[in-house]
Amino acid sequence: MKMLFLGCGAADYDWSRYGEDGVLGSTLTLLDDSILLDCGPTATAAMQKFNVEHDQIIAIVNTHSHSDHLNLDEVRKISGKRKIPFYGSAEACAQVADCCEVHPLTFSDEFVIDNKSFLTLPSNHAVDNLKEETFNYLISGDKTLLYALDTSWLAARARRLIGKTHIDAIVWDATMSEADDWRIFEHSDPVIFAHIRKVLKNDGVIDDNVKIWFDHRARTLWPEDAANQEIIAAKENVMLAIEGEIVSF
Repeated sequence: MKMLFLGCGAADYDWSRYGEDGVLGSTLTLLDDSILLDCGPTATAAMQKFNVEHDQIIAIVNTHSHSDHLNLDEVRKISGKRKIPFYGSAEACAQVADCCEVHPLTFSDEFVIDNKSFLTLPSNHAVDNLKEETFNYLISGDKTLLYALDTSWLAARARRLIGKTHIDAIVWDATMSEADDWRIFEHSDPVIFAHIRKVLKNDGVIDDNVKIWFDHRARTLWPEDAANQEIIAAKENVMLAIEGEIVSF
């Protein structure tokens, strides 16, 4: 399984300045050259920057409808004259129904795209409409990836749905770089993750070979200096998601 990180920033970036040094794009990941995980306001600019063609994209899988993860204009640009398959909440699907082949999801739904199986997990996150379901995904192909943006502590239902599945790689919400921020109820920090990692390892779900990336980093909640960011990641024995980087596992 392969990922290209196309955007790694949280919603506190000024995306009118996208392309300037230090300005991360809206969180966006390309899976195996063909599946977009989310589609925020910098999606097409990031695709152009990192040489991804619109017609490569065979589906968009959405975590939730916050504007940094779902931008209708960007979805329309990528879809073009086709009706690209779009997977997400009923509310997210309603936003893109005019330009996509929509697949509304709920917790525990399973679907397959290009020989990869997706299990829909509840994230510990909320949008303005508190009835809207927000998602993380357990993605299985030749390896298994837990894609967990945006979220805080792993929700109980998500843990039960994961069960005994062995996880090879994790992309984890790291909106905050330090503990005790008020956003703790729907976003994560290294301290939260360290607890979750320990329990998952004790349960046999992950082992010492698991590959982990911190993603969705907030401009105002991480050090500005890249070296200091790397120090935080190294302390937790994880990697930072870096825009333009291709990773395989």
